[in-house]
Amino acid sequence: MSTSTAFSRVVAGVSTMDGRAVARWAAEEAITRHAELRLVTARPAPDRHPNSIAHANRATERLVGIAGELASGWPGLAVTAQVVTGPPAAVLRAEAQYADLLVVGADDGSPFTEAFNGSVPGDLVATAPCPLVVVPRREWTTPASAPVVVALDESATSQAALAYAYATAQRTGRPLTVMRCVTREQLDRAVGTVQALLHVALAELYPTVAVTTEVTTGDPRHVLGAASRRAALLVLGSRGHGRFAAGLFGSVSRYLIRRGGCPVVVARTQPTSLVLSSRAL
Repeated sequence: MSTSTAFSRVVAGVSTMDGRAVARWAAEEAITRHAELRLVTARPAPDRHPNSIAHANRATERLVGIAGELASGWPGLAVTAQVVTGPPAAVLRAEAQYADLLVVGADDGSPFTEAFNGSVPGDLVATAPCPLVVVPRREWTTPASAPVVVALDESATSQAALAYAYATAQRTGRPLTVMRCVTREQLDRAVGTVQALLHVALAELYPTVAVTTEVTTGDPRHVLGAASRRAALLVLGSRGHGRFAAGLFGSVSRYLIRRGGCPVVVARTQPTSLVLSSRAL
């Protein structure tokens, strides 16, 4: 599905342990965007120990091998690959400065482990300079009819998430499901808010996208977690600047990027127009 927005680069952070699922998802996305794909593996600074040198050589060989597989599997895809020295989150932030999308794999660790050792996806959710996609480590299936699902609250973060979701639905030819998790007292007002966002902001810009809305009163983690298992993509928003937006996009975001049943996008609020800015899409 074509789009009028010109995309240039997708960056994928490929781990030395298991990066093929991330690389393949990023390759498919780069093809649909007519973008270059850049594969990056971050590693610690090498020392002179033979094991360190051998590990660095294996990381380079593995990354080059994955790049070759993608070039063969997606003819016409421009792929570059590089092993970069430095902490993974810092390396990927720098690589994403001039990217339209950053793709990483989900952490498998528990919240307890993450609290002590940190999380690359958790760090990048709040600090990445472009939209971030977190791809599940576990296997998942995407039916041809699976929708793009976007979760909204009443903050400005919803504008970036909604714009990204509409653009993706149009580009991929998938339907769009707009979800809102509220209390029972907020139910009537929430329906009106969703309809206003849809029709005022984006409905005229993307008239061919088939849209449905769902307003629920359940726990957002459970509701959106279940939705992710029937979706092609789950889109959330984040204000960034080292902190999450309140409510839906706080601890729920961390839960979903770790436990989501499909790739999860965190669409950052941009300083320019959220609807028309290519970096928001």
